[in-house]
Amino acid sequence: MSESGQPSEISPLTILAGQYQVVRPLGAGGMGEVLLARDLLLHRMVALKILRASFAGLPGYAERFRQEARLGARLQHPGIVPIYAFGESEGAPFLVMQYLPGGSLGDRLREDGTTSPELTRAILADLAAALAYAHSEGVVHRDIKPDNILLTGEEDRPRPVLGDFGVAMRPMQDLGPGERRLMFGTPHYMSPEQAAGELDLDGRSDLFALGVLGYQMLTGAVPYDGPSEAAISAARVRQERVPLARAAPDAPPDLVAAIERCLAVDPAGRWPRAAELEA
Repeated sequence: MSESGQPSEISPLTILAGQYQVVRPLGAGGMGEVLLARDLLLHRMVALKILRASFAGLPGYAERFRQEARLGARLQHPGIVPIYAFGESEGAPFLVMQYLPGGSLGDRLREDGTTSPELTRAILADLAAALAYAHSEGVVHRDIKPDNILLTGEEDRPRPVLGDFGVAMRPMQDLGPGERRLMFGTPHYMSPEQAAGELDLDGRSDLFALGVLGYQMLTGAVPYDGPSEAAISAARVRQERVPLARAAPDAPPDLVAAIERCLAVDPAGRWPRAAELEA
């Protein structure tokens, strides 16, 4: 979740659920915001992700938060942000997560533009390991993007930690009779099948997004762009982009080939499993 022009709905020093004292906003999006808070019972800093009041009463949105809490409680991996608890304050649900002070990969790219081939390779390998674990648990993230990747560790070799599983789904599960799945995600990072509204996404959709991420880290630009979601989708289907070898001529050929394979329009042309990309 990136910075937003929307003001925070919760003032500093506000205490939520009798336990979490708000310190300051960390970021915001259209539907919610992330706050730095002090856990008054356990004496630690945490990040709170809270749904905006205007969305809390709409059908499906609160359930997405509950789903994210359930997934976070189940997914235990060093490359995935742990969720500590789920709560509500005046009808608005919130998640309590580990606070990682190193910022996001999005922050780093906005500041530096690109990352070195060595760091790009290391971050992609770490993310592939986290995704391999999530996929083995039957979970497809569906919203891999720089702002959903937090950084921890040393400045010259940060370790990525994947967060924001609010869009994630277990393929063809968690749907009741008559329900239909809404298309959530971020247009620049969506696989062609996700952008087309396909329901039964598998891990290869996440690998396409990982390829977009790798392309952006090396070049400073996403491979497919346009003034609208429809224009982005059309460029992606027609493969109207600069080949990575030309956009990043100094990148190692094997890294370029690995990222290009992630970006195959046909899922069958991508890496079949994240574990193979990790290797």
